[in-house]
Amino acid sequence: MTKIKLLPLIAAGLALASSYAQDSAPELSQTRATLKEWVGLKKDISEEQSTWVVEKQTLTESIDLLTQEIDKLDEQIKSMQADADAAQLERQSLNNEEAELKQASAVVKEVATDLETEVLNIVEYLPASLKEKLEIITQQFPKNTREAEQMGLSKRIQFIIAVLTEIEKFNNQISVEETMQQIGDAQVAVKTIYIGLAVAYYVDGTRTQAGILRPAKGGWEKERRDELAEQIALAIATYAREETAEFVNLPVKALN
Repeated sequence: MTKIKLLPLIAAGLALASSYAQDSAPELSQTRATLKEWVGLKKDISEEQSTWVVEKQTLTESIDLLTQEIDKLDEQIKSMQADADAAQLERQSLNNEEAELKQASAVVKEVATDLETEVLNIVEYLPASLKEKLEIITQQFPKNTREAEQMGLSKRIQFIIAVLTEIEKFNNQISVEETMQQIGDAQVAVKTIYIGLAVAYYVDGTRTQAGILRPAKGGWEKERRDELAEQIALAIATYAREETAEFVNLPVKALN
């Protein structure tokens, strides 16, 4: 009897389950669709995350490279600035030097003509041989203001220095030369030894005529001193290493 009563209950349960399944079918379908969308979304998120990791690394590397380039540019800018500052200082120094040179040039220009006059005056006191040697330079000295302007200050100063250099060179050494000199009424071949520009001594080949030469404008003054012929000849021979070196006494000033 119990079995008979259970059958209607089982049948009712099956009917109710069938009815519930039919009622739940749309919700299950919706759930599956939502689940599918959620899985797809998770997949997209995972892919985006992977892509972002790669892009982040790339961006980080790019930032590092750009930072290094910026640092290099900063160093270059600092270096260029330092060079610019140094160049500015050098430019200022050159400008100052140029101003000083212009000022000095103006001063020299004012006295250049006086220097040329003084040098030409000194030349008049030189031995004839040295004066002739310097003529190639002294003849180029400007004769007037126009020639001076055309020649230029630098060249004029070079000529002055060249003449003074030759004079100084001659004055710092002993020189011997053989020339023709007026002795009495005749031109006689003589040897002359110059002690710088202080004094000179001459003697002829026969050692009979001799004398002293002293600086004078227009030509050195002669003092006939035939008694000095042997000493002067010995001095010249010693200088030329034709005689054994020894002291030779020769007067410097004229005897009263």
